[in-house]
Amino acid sequence: MSTPAPHPPQPGDGVSPAHPGSQPLPVGTPTTPPPGNSGPPPNGAAPVPPGGQTTPPTNPGVSPQAELEERRRSNRNLWLAVGGLVVGLVGGGAAVAALGPAINSDKRDQRQEDRDLKEQAEEDALEAGLPLKLTPGVSYYGPSWYVNTTSYGIDQLNGHPFKEDGGDAVPSWAWLEKNWTPLSATGLAVSVESQHKTTVLVQALKLRDVDCSLPVPDGTLLRPPEIGDGGEGAPPVDMGMRVDSARPVTRTVEGLTLGGPYTRQIALDKGDAREFRIIFTTQTRACSFQADLLVYSKGKQYPLRLPSSWGAGGKPASYTFTVAPPHKPYKSHYVVGTANMLVAVPDTDIKWTGQTPAYTGNGELNYW
Repeated sequence: MSTPAPHPPQPGDGVSPAHPGSQPLPVGTPTTPPPGNSGPPPNGAAPVPPGGQTTPPTNPGVSPQAELEERRRSNRNLWLAVGGLVVGLVGGGAAVAALGPAINSDKRDQRQEDRDLKEQAEEDALEAGLPLKLTPGVSYYGPSWYVNTTSYGIDQLNGHPFKEDGGDAVPSWAWLEKNWTPLSATGLAVSVESQHKTTVLVQALKLRDVDCSLPVPDGTLLRPPEIGDGGEGAPPVDMGMRVDSARPVTRTVEGLTLGGPYTRQIALDKGDAREFRIIFTTQTRACSFQADLLVYSKGKQYPLRLPSSWGAGGKPASYTFTVAPPHKPYKSHYVVGTANMLVAVPDTDIKWTGQTPAYTGNGELNYW
């Protein structure tokens, strides 16, 4: 009879797998050491403290008590650092909040300083520029009569409407300015405003580029629409010159008549404004010319160029004036009569007082 082969120990056989070959234990005997087992550990390991295995120390060679104290100190230092950071942030926010008004004040001061610098730069530019600013005046209504070298007869213009704002190709103010010559007198009105800090003196007129060799127009005499009289709260300053004089000087003016030499000086402080009405006349010759207003400021005399006409936006459109003396009789005569139309009139309806004509008819459209 053969002997059965031995088999490996199985769980429940009472043999500890950790110690093969050991004697079987009685059934029911636990294989795990009970808590508190004080038997010697295998292979010379360190004794297991009561209560079971603990976490091995992170720093070998340091006692657990010392390591625990070190951890506590590290935790305290960490919390102190976090607390200091929080306090620093809170304190920094308070500091920024405290600095806010000061920063805003600095910004306001900078903006004010920028405005002051800009105003100073503008002030310096005005001081370095011309002493007066010139703009169109309102108290000169243009010549009372115009003349032309062309004779328009009694039918070429008769019945044509006079358009207040028409172009220079049809009867209008622009047409008169371009194609006709003021009779006996011309001029302008100009408003001036003082720009310098010091007092500015307006002294006189000066002519330049005078040419009095033009032909004297004898073709047609024309009266434009009449302007009604109006009152003014602040009368303008009147001055004038006779262009064809051997020695033109600035003179006083009464209406369109020149008087004696002009001896006044108009003083203007910074920001002061005044209107000047300036008349230029001729008696014997037809002339073209330009003119300056002489102004004194800061020890220097300035010639300010006077516009003969104004364009869009109050800008000068031309600087050349023309004026012609009377030439009697004219070949044709026109007035702007009723319904604002050009009317041909006979020379018997024109009466002269010196160099000034006057229309004595009724201005009705007719053919004669």
